[in-house]
Parts: sequence; C-alpha cells; structure tokens
Amino acid sequence: MKISRLLLASVLLFVAGTVLQLIWPLAQPASYHHFADQRSLGPLHNAADVLSNVVILIAGVLCLRWVRRHASNQPAQFPGMVVAAFGLLFTAFGSAYYHMAPNDATLVWDRLPMTIVFAGILAMLWTSWSAQRVGWAQMLIMVVVSPATVGYWLVFNSLWPYAILQFGGLMLIVGMTLTRKVDGVIAWTLVIVFYGVAKIFESLDWQIWELTHHVIAGHALKHVSSGLAGASMILVANAAPRSVAGIVPGRPGGIGHSGTPR
Repeated sequence: MKISRLLLASVLLFVAGTVLQLIWPLAQPASYHHFADQRSLGPLHNAADVLSNVVILIAGVLCLRWVRRHASNQPAQFPGMVVAAFGLLFTAFGSAYYHMAPNDATLVWDRLPMTIVFAGILAMLWTSWSAQRVGWAQMLIMVVVSPATVGYWLVFNSLWPYAILQFGGLMLIVGMTLTRKVDGVIAWTLVIVFYGVAKIFESLDWQIWELTHHVIAGHALKHVSSGLAGASMILVANAAPRSVAGIVPGRPGGIGHSGTPR
C-alpha cells in the first residue's frame, strides 16, 4: 500500500463528498435521535440501547486478546486488528455515552470510534486481498483520515464523506468477497451478514418495537449484531491464505516489490 496512493484516495474521499453535497445535501436529521425504546433502568436512561453495547465491548475484548496472543510474532493482519480492537472498545463506551442522552453533541463520540473500526477493517481487507502487511505509517494515515469524516460533518453539516467511508467500504468488502478475491471468504461473509443485519435492525427500530409488543427495539439488536460482526474479524485474522486453501491467486509481491497489484 503506497502512501502516495493512500493520500490521494483520502483527498478524493472528501472531494467526492463535497461534490455530492452540492448535488444532494446530506445533513444529520434531528429525527435520528428519536429511538423507540426509551425505558429507563433506575437512573439509566434508554437502558436497552445503552446496555446492549456490552456485546460490542465483548467483541473488542476478544479482538484485543487476539492482539495480545500474537504480539510476539505480529502476523500480517496485526496492524488492522490492533486498530479494530481498540476501535470496538471505544465504540462500546462512545455509543453507550451517546444513548444516555442522544443528540448531535454526544453522537460525535459514537461515530468517532466507529470510524477507527472502519479503518482497521479496511486495512485487514487490503491484507486479505494483497497478502501484504499494512505498514504503521499507512495505518496512522487511515486512523487520522477516517475520524476526519466526522469532523467534516461537524464543520460543513454534511455526512457524505462519512457515508462514503462506511457504505463504500462495505460495498468494497461485499464485491471482493463475492468474487473470492480475499482470504477467509467465509469469515468476511459473516462480517457482511452481521453488519448488514445490524443496518436492517437500525432501520426497523420502531417496527421491531411494535412487533415485539415493546419487549425490544431494533436499535438494541443492531448493537448485538454489530458486536458479532466485530467478533467475526478474529476469523478474518485467522483465515488461511488462499494458496494454502488450494486457491492460487495472482498477487503482487511484498511491499516494495515490482509486482503489479490488481
């Protein structure tokens, strides 16, 4: 992963977001903060949406355990897993904080760590595709650029760069998994399924609340499914290279090799 190309992609992310904002403004609707399950548990407001983040916390802890176990040999997926693990941990606390008092100000602390998770996952996707380890310098750029999409939203009231990062990244994962261009196709499929189900739960928050006769709402289930998607990254990190699995891909060589990437 060349730093020059990564920087160019980062610039294009915000350029595309700016152009799309001029064509079709995408602001944060105030209705976003109106969740179905607003029950309290003692002094804890919106208890279900707060406490369901424990699944994301567990996923982060499990990923961090993987990082600790592999700290000595640091396999190719190590940098991405470090970032994803800490991103999941921060997301659990940031999301819980947001749901105790949902508004734009607290939403920042929910979205910032989520972008760190996205950075880690995209780094792992690169490694699964190219068999190349993402360098720490490149990882640092990704960790800076990804949260900058939240800063862009705060400054320009535009969600486009954040949306491109999240959903564009998801489409990239789906495309590369369907075409079997990554290691651990089954593992990546689990990530896609769990995250896709999480987005469905999120969009059907009120409908699920009514369907279950006010037992549980969709947003709490979103947190559960998101946590399962995060935990599935361990399977991605442990996936055998396709050459070992009997598939011999045409790949570029290591970083600095003259091989042509696909």
